[in-house]
Formats: sequence, C-alpha cells, structure tokens
Amino acid sequence: MIFTVVIASALYIMTTLTVFSQAAWAFSVTVRTRNTLLASNRARIQRYSRQPITMMPEGPEVRTLVDQLQPAVGMRLVDFRFLSGRYVRHGRPAGFQAFARTMTPLDAAKVRDGKAIIHHSAGGSHNSNNGGGDNVGPYSATHSNDGNEGDGRNEAIDVITSLKCKGKFIYLTLDGGGMNPHENANGTTEDYKRSIWVTLGMTGRFVNEDEAYNSTNSWNEEASNPRWYMELMDLTTRRRKRIYYRDARNFGTLHFVLSAKELDDKLESLGADLLDKDTTEDVFLDVMNKSIQSRNICKMLMDQGKIAGIGNYILAEGLYRAKIDPFADLHEINLDQRRTLYHHLREVAFSSYAAQGLTRPNGGTYRNVDGHRGEFEFQLQCYGQSTSPNGNPVVKEVNGPHGRTIWFVAEEQLFMLPSQRFQYNISVDDSVVAESQTKGENSSKQPLDNSFARILSSQLTEMSWKHVLAPYMDSESFRALANSIQSDITGGATVYPAVEDIFAALNLCPLNEIKCVIVGQDPYHQPRQGHGLAFSVQKGVAVPPSLKNIFKEAMDDVGIEPPHHGNLECWARQGVLLLNTVLTVRRGEANSHAKLGWEGFTDLVIQAINNQANSVVFLLWGAPAAKKASCVDESRHTIIRTSHPSPLGATKTNSPFLGSRCFSRANDALIISGKEPIDWSVK
Repeated sequence: MIFTVVIASALYIMTTLTVFSQAAWAFSVTVRTRNTLLASNRARIQRYSRQPITMMPEGPEVRTLVDQLQPAVGMRLVDFRFLSGRYVRHGRPAGFQAFARTMTPLDAAKVRDGKAIIHHSAGGSHNSNNGGGDNVGPYSATHSNDGNEGDGRNEAIDVITSLKCKGKFIYLTLDGGGMNPHENANGTTEDYKRSIWVTLGMTGRFVNEDEAYNSTNSWNEEASNPRWYMELMDLTTRRRKRIYYRDARNFGTLHFVLSAKELDDKLESLGADLLDKDTTEDVFLDVMNKSIQSRNICKMLMDQGKIAGIGNYILAEGLYRAKIDPFADLHEINLDQRRTLYHHLREVAFSSYAAQGLTRPNGGTYRNVDGHRGEFEFQLQCYGQSTSPNGNPVVKEVNGPHGRTIWFVAEEQLFMLPSQRFQYNISVDDSVVAESQTKGENSSKQPLDNSFARILSSQLTEMSWKHVLAPYMDSESFRALANSIQSDITGGATVYPAVEDIFAALNLCPLNEIKCVIVGQDPYHQPRQGHGLAFSVQKGVAVPPSLKNIFKEAMDDVGIEPPHHGNLECWARQGVLLLNTVLTVRRGEANSHAKLGWEGFTDLVIQAINNQANSVVFLLWGAPAAKKASCVDESRHTIIRTSHPSPLGATKTNSPFLGSRCFSRANDALIISGKEPIDWSVK
C-alpha cells in the first residue's frame, strides 16, 4: 500500500494581511490508503479513521513557524507575560529578570531613575490567569489604567531585528534598546546583545489571540491554556498583536540572554542544519567520519550537536529510503550508503517543508499561502505506516536503539537478524560455571571458585566502559571486592541483583551517549526487585515507596502519565545512567555491601563521565549520592542536589526531593547545551 500524508492542511497559517493572526500548526496528519483493484488494475483512495499520527516539531516544522513569524521583524516588543505552566509555578525563565531591566516602557511617565516600573495590567480578557501582580510583563507599556499610549518618543527601540532558527532551536534578537549596555550587560559593551531562545519540546505551538483559549483538551483545561504571550507593536500603525504560546506537555523552554558570545556559543554547539544549503554531502560525510564509529546510526543522527533538525519521522523515513538498518553502528555503513542516506534525509526534510505551504521561488521572498494545503502531498512510506510501498510490514519498535520509537521494514532494511545482532554470550571456562546462570532469586547461589573476579568482569559488555574500566577490573582492589561478594555467596547468602545484571546500568548506557546521571545508594534487597538500574524494578513487581515518589515528582513536574510499572529501562536507553553507589547487596540487608570496594569503582565511573563527556546533568538524590559531586567539574556539567526520594526524607530537608522540579531542570540544562531532552514517561 502507498500511504499519502498531507502535512499542513490543518495548520493555522497567517497571511501577509493578518500578521500573526493564525501562526500555528498541528502535528497530526491524515492517513490515506490505496487499495488495488486487481481485476481492473486500477486504484481507489479510501480515507481511514481520523486517528492522528503524532509528529513532533522537527526542522521543517520549526522553519515553517519561523517563516510565518517573519512579520515580527521590525516590530517593537512591548510586553511579555506568563500565564500558566512551569514559569508561573516555579519561577521565571533563565535570564528573564536581567532582560526585563533592559526594556523601555512606551509611557515615559512610567519611568523612574532610568528603569521601567513593573505594574499591573488592567487590560486583556484573561489576565486572571496570570497569577497576580508579580506575574505581569517586565515593562508596562500595554493596557495601563489611564489608557495613556505614551508620547511617541523613542518608539523605534526594543525592536525585533531578526527571527531565525537552526534545526529545532528558535532565536530572536532585539536592538540595543534605549539603555546604556553598561547598566544591563556584564560590564562590557562589546558582548552586549539581547536574544530570546525558544524550544518547542514535544507539543509547543503558537496561536493567535482568537485561538488562545479555544480548548483542544477539554479533559485538561490547564494544559489547553496558553503558557505565555508576547505583545508586539507595529511602528507605523501602532497596532498591537499578541502571539500566544501553547504547550500541552509543557516541555518547551524559554531563555533570555544579554550576551552575544552566549548566543554564538549556542549556535556553534549545534550541528549543521539539515535544511541549510551549506549542509552539503561533504559536510554530512565529515560529521559521520568524525563520529565514534561504534555509535548507533539513530543516536548519531538524533544528536543535534551533529546534524540539527532531525527528529523521529525524518530519521525513520531517511533510513528506510536509504535501506539502512536502524540498529547498525556507523562502522557497518559504507561510503555509498552514507551518501545515499544524506540525499534521502534531505529529500524528506525538504519535501516536508515544501508540503507545509512555503516555498522560495527562484530564491526570492516567501510567497503568500492559502492556509489550506501545501503545493504537493508529502508521502510517508515508513513512519507511522503498517506496510511499506513494497507490501512488507512496517515494524514499530517502541524501545528503539536511540531510546525512542522507531519504524522500519525488516525485510528491506536489516543488515542481520535481530537474533544475530543481539545474542548474549559470555565466554568462561566450563570448569568455572557448569551452566549459564539464570535470573531469579537463586541465580547468585551457583557454585563459584576463585575465578569469580573474571566472571564478574565478563558481565561488563559495553565496549566503551570495558575500555575505561579494564585497568581497575584487573587490579587487586577489584579482586578483593569480587572475593568479598563470593564469600557471601558461598556462605549461603543471596546476593542481588543477578550476576548478569550487576553492570546493567553501564551496559545500557555507552559512555559517549550519557546525557543524565541519577545516583542511588544500593540495589533493592528483596526478591525480584532490582535488576541493575538504580531505583528501577522489574515489570510485575510492586513499585517501592521511593520510586512512587519519583513518579509523583515526574507527574507533577513534567506531566508524565501515571506509570503502570517500575521498569526504567526506557530512561536508560535515552542516555540516563541509573547508577547505584554500591552495585550489590545481601538479601534483606540494606547497604550490606557498602565499603567492600564498590564506592571506588563508581567513583571511577563518575570521573570518566566528568572527563570524557560534555554537559551532563547529575541528579544526586540523598547524602551518599551527593558525595559523588566531588568527582564532577561544575563548570562543565550541571549538578542538581536534592534529598533522597524515600518517604523518610523526600520532604524533610532544606532541599526536598518532592517539589524540586529536578526533571524539568535537567531537561532545561540539556536543551541549553544543545541536547535532546529526556522523555521521562515510563513506557
């Protein structure tokens, strides 16, 4: 079957005459299928049920938005207000207060000592949603009680000078403003530049004032309401328009910056934009060649620091059309395949962009759009489909190699069978282990001899970690640790987790893929609970109290759905290292393997991340985890410290876990560093 996807037919697209009146888009597409009439060899189109395929904003969608918002360039920013979501509940975005002090109000009477006065706004039909006096915009030009529109002086300041994007990153810049840069920058004039950064997350979009409070999620009114708006004034007509931002999942972010260098560094941290004409085949091949060749192709392509603008649908479509195995590492992909992949990724991205209705005829200005459909229909052949154009079934793998859902066609793409790629073999002497150990309560009671250190080290299978930790695992210290564990086992104790799960956290998170580290104390000490990931339990096991609090905070902070199990492998596959300080424990005796030597081992793990990775977020929960901060350079990485999520301490310290917003803070730090945020949902 051939599935035809129409993108942008449901978009709210503004026209040139109604600036910002419909600046929005919807990330769902209508799916059609073509059934072949064998008798007449003709086809008819049958429209399927209106179940949407969720398409999160990727490079084409973000660039389309930026195109639609171009009329903002040259307009004056006169107000910025927060209405709901994280920036109302938990404080303003990074840099907002300093940025606000650089703004000049329209009404000169509202200025004292060269600074704008913040005051309540009387206008607007929904100001009750903004949460009170300290929630209004930073400068008081709009809707003042006296109706004074100002004296007309200095109106051509606080003007938006550019609105651009690089991949999924949106940024707008303002002029220097009416204040001395020395008063609002870091003591310099050379580095002073005002910019506002926007990321859309999974569900962010812009709507006009008429659409702002038209609920699309009647079951969740708060999620339907706009998060913030900015108000602009046309310098010629003095007419104003509000642009509202809606974000049901509340993953989108804002960042206010006064430094030119900070903006330049941010742009430099992002890879070449897939839609830019300068992103040539040679540029793409150079990025692939300079990447670690043992890295999975999906992880490399989704890394915004390598190539900016690629998301799930471009990834799946590009790999399918190039006939490349999504589970392959870079070293498995030859030069011809890399070239083919480049051209298909670009074709998908540009086709999607064109289908959303905006083109540049002859390299000129953007044409007006009709608000209904793009120039042609963009056909998805793999992403979200059930069969490929060749009639083969499309596989939807929820836990893809990049920690997200991947669509692929096994018969047309896989370089080898999954059973061949993912077979799990441990090579040890028959005299040491009579048979392969099986998971379960008695798995660690198998007879072991003095070679247990070698057996234990053989369980670390991820190559980057094997390389880093090999010297320690050949040391007397590691042999002493292994002997202590073996003594417990031969003495009749049950040790958790199963031996093959002891290094599960490291095996699931290659060193070069780590984005976030969560440090726990030691494994769960009851049967069937722990499986090598801090705080995680196996499916079918009751969720422990600490994990319940973790889920409670994630639901309150980033709005995840209530989890149905406690297995956190979906986090680990996205680059979240779930590392316990101590990796083993005796049954029924919490922290019983403390001071056997694991602390030194996990110190080495943290030091390796600190030295070899960039911009990692460390979530340190509780006193034992906080000790690991001594191994981290906070000038290169982010540390978020809270109490332990246990009910005994989750609310009872100066830095309580509950209410810490540690998940959204971690995502904010990742986004600022140019990395994909973590989807904290438990799937």
